[in-house]
Amino acid sequence: MTTSLINALSILTKPVRETRLGGVTPQEALLSALQRNQVELQECLSAVESEEAQCLLEEVRGEVAWFCGDTEDLTWSFVQECLLLLLCLARHLSRLLEAFSKSPAGLTPEKPHLPDVAPPLPPDVLSIAQQKTLGAVLQFLVTLGLCPYLAPGVGLGLGLRSAFGTVVEGAVRRDALPPCECRLLTTITVFLEVSKVSCLATLLFTRHLGDLMAGLCQLGYRPHRPEGESTVSIKGLTVEERKGCKQALQGLLGRVYQPIVIKELLVLQGGAKASAGASAALTRAPPWLRRLCGQLLSERLVQPHGVQAVVRAILEGGIGGDSDWRKCDAVAKILATCPQQSTSADSYYSQVCPQVLELLHFKDKTTAQQFQRVATRAVLTIVQDQPEFGQRFLLSPLFSPLHRCAALPGEDVSQHAVPELELTRCVEDVYKICVVGNSPSAMLLSSLGDAFPIIFNLFCFTKQNVSHLRAPCQEILLWYLSHTETSLALSLLKDLCVIQKDGGGVTSGFQFSPGSEGGATLTCRQPISDEDDALYEKVLGDQWRVECVVQLLAEMKESDLPGELFLFLLRDLTQWAGEEQQTEVHVDMTSMTLLELEQQLEGRVHGRGQRLALLHTMAVMCEGLPHTLLLRKTYQNIWIFPRALSGVYM
Repeated sequence: MTTSLINALSILTKPVRETRLGGVTPQEALLSALQRNQVELQECLSAVESEEAQCLLEEVRGEVAWFCGDTEDLTWSFVQECLLLLLCLARHLSRLLEAFSKSPAGLTPEKPHLPDVAPPLPPDVLSIAQQKTLGAVLQFLVTLGLCPYLAPGVGLGLGLRSAFGTVVEGAVRRDALPPCECRLLTTITVFLEVSKVSCLATLLFTRHLGDLMAGLCQLGYRPHRPEGESTVSIKGLTVEERKGCKQALQGLLGRVYQPIVIKELLVLQGGAKASAGASAALTRAPPWLRRLCGQLLSERLVQPHGVQAVVRAILEGGIGGDSDWRKCDAVAKILATCPQQSTSADSYYSQVCPQVLELLHFKDKTTAQQFQRVATRAVLTIVQDQPEFGQRFLLSPLFSPLHRCAALPGEDVSQHAVPELELTRCVEDVYKICVVGNSPSAMLLSSLGDAFPIIFNLFCFTKQNVSHLRAPCQEILLWYLSHTETSLALSLLKDLCVIQKDGGGVTSGFQFSPGSEGGATLTCRQPISDEDDALYEKVLGDQWRVECVVQLLAEMKESDLPGELFLFLLRDLTQWAGEEQQTEVHVDMTSMTLLELEQQLEGRVHGRGQRLALLHTMAVMCEGLPHTLLLRKTYQNIWIFPRALSGVYM
């Protein structure tokens, strides 16, 4: 019976191949063709081989309440016949699928499955010709039974689709029964029931999802009396029917692939107000529809994976050109702006920001670059425009693995305190946002400065091992030193070289160890019982950190920072030398208690240790950096050479 029903539908949608008589308008020719096809359909259904289809058609006709047999509008009469046949086909396929599912793979004892025979196809599998016929039927139904009853600005008007749309607008009689809103509701209701069959839903949603959404939006949310319109077109809908349309719209939006839904919502919402020179045929969406689409888009955005769906909806199909990069920046700006429909900015950013960070982790080459561009620009924009939310929901989670390396408790910690994957992702994300994004802000530099000692310690570890984290760590460190204030950079580098801290910023008792995937993991350090061995390890670590600092400075060939650091250390050395001479002259140790004497001696030892570290740093800099890098500026030569000749710092 499937074939009989589809053949009946093909008769209804059969094109007219006769030569049109002179003096007949296109509308009259269309109405004549629709009437002729309906008569031919009745003759076909009267045949003996179509009795089963005729019985099902009469059964469905008796069940539905929307069928109007005495309508004076030929277009709606034609639409009703198509809807009835389509509804018959959907119910017939549903019954076949139900019977098919009861027996495994559709097998029966009379037809057992043989090893060399493919299992039977489900009964809802349609041929290419049948799909083409149903596609034409759906197009007729949308053109004659849906689009003519949409309000101006709701969806794409018939006149903008094709020349045939203009003919249809002149052929439809909106003053005849049933009312226009009831016609639209009937078409939408049948479409929703038909979409329960997967093969029919595919044909409907892939071609006419936007029209279906437009109809549901109008039926459920259009104001009862739009300004400037007659009340004839809005009669006939009850409160329950409007509520049902709202629920159906929400169910439809949750059922379809989200990027497609977002695309259609953007189309329904329309663009900005047309300029004076734009085409007058392009009708702007009404305010209620723009507000509704904005609200629905906001709901899609904050749901799980909503950010990814928005990005895919706008960027899918791009080829990576300049226009795609502009799209990426536009999407990032959308994500960074809290919509008016959101309940609160705190709620919006708390749901969107974690999804933005997840965009950095895509591995698919075709989408990763665009997703990373969107995520990077969105993060930088939020941090710049919304610093409070940027710190709470972006920067704190971003740097969290690095902060944990410096704030772990001393006990009750597993062997792998910070896993390799987590640490690797953190470094890669910081690299993408800071180095690739390359948009320094005060908050971003402050957060990166807090994590700088940990990243530097990780960099020192990678220089002694084979690790893919070496290059990103180095680029992050160089980017920070190049963009932060010179005074902060000098103070930070001095702390790394001279103020000797055990672990270099990492929590005492922990160290970086090689990971199984070429990264690094933070693990517990095995205690060293011998004091001499422990001191030897500490001295080696301090010396290696100094060498790593010098290696970083050697990469800054176009920067004045190496020379400024050398001059900064030289000034400290000169100041310390003078302070030590004054201390030795004025301090009287004979009047001190033993405790005071011990503290005085410990202070001297600590100070001399720092001076030795300072001298070692300067020696390594002189040995590892060319003089052209240390003395780039004239004032540096003027300050250094007189003191070198007088031997002040010797």
